[in-house]
Amino acid sequence: MNKTKYTTNTNNLNPNLVTGFCDAEGCFTVNISKNPKLTLGWSVKLVFSFHLHSKDLDSLYLIQRFFGVGSVTVHGDSAMFQVVRLSDLARVIEHFNNYPLKTQKYADFLLFKRAFDLVNNKEHLTEAGLRKLISIRASPPPSLSFREREGGVDASPVCLRQTGAASMNKGLPERLEAAFPNITPVPRPQVSKPTLESNTPEVKHWMAGFVSGEGCFFIKTRKSKTHKLGMSVALNFLVVQHIRDANLLESFVQVFGSGSFSIIEKSGIGRFAVSNFSCIVDNIIPLFEEYPIFGAKAKDFEDFKEASVLIKSKAHLTKEGLDKILLIKSRMNFKR
Repeated sequence: MNKTKYTTNTNNLNPNLVTGFCDAEGCFTVNISKNPKLTLGWSVKLVFSFHLHSKDLDSLYLIQRFFGVGSVTVHGDSAMFQVVRLSDLARVIEHFNNYPLKTQKYADFLLFKRAFDLVNNKEHLTEAGLRKLISIRASPPPSLSFREREGGVDASPVCLRQTGAASMNKGLPERLEAAFPNITPVPRPQVSKPTLESNTPEVKHWMAGFVSGEGCFFIKTRKSKTHKLGMSVALNFLVVQHIRDANLLESFVQVFGSGSFSIIEKSGIGRFAVSNFSCIVDNIIPLFEEYPIFGAKAKDFEDFKEASVLIKSKAHLTKEGLDKILLIKSRMNFKR
């Protein structure tokens, strides 16, 4: 394992891309558990991690090489990269200080950094310090917007793809509430609701990382009486996110110069979508050719591009071309 000084060019991953991928998939966790062997009877473990499907194992190794720390493990269909040593976590924190998160996960990072400072200074080994740490762990979920309160959206934290986004904002578990009554939670940091500007390479690298985690390239087919072969074909690019990051997702329209943003009120989901074929060919595909995504999602993107070439040449209007597109579709996304 590389133990050299932290650098952002350990491999070909752009640091903004890494931050974007963490905004999509990263997790900051403070674990506090009973340990009768310790003086206070409690052990503390800080963890930065990514939990992905094992098909994305290569992505985790790339992340590991980028930071130069941490470990990668596989359990069945699940793969995990995690960093737990304090000296290693210092490198992770340095990265996000230099390349800040853009989603509301930034508040989780700020809480995590406060916990890190306590543990790094060994304050958690005192009764007062441990209670401070538990107060950080007890920080409440983000406050709901007016739209969420009035629209009937479930107030519980949502983790759209089991990315760990809720790991620092669920509040205190019952076992800690019982053991440490009358804990005053640390107020959750108020972070701005950023929007993205379309003309900076940094933003586009961030977008490539975020889409590597949360994006979806798919081929939509359906029966159609108006088509000679009885089936219509369309390409769709989609990104969904919790409503708390609606401002950020809405600004994707500016970054891509196309698409639409909508909110699904009952589920608390924001949705950015591009279905216009010309916009996909002229805007979406060129951006990710210049600022490549990585991991398993990159394979979906290559299939997506291949289908776009067939559609642009009108090959999908022939039996042979349609069969090729159906074959491409059969190996994409969850079917890969």
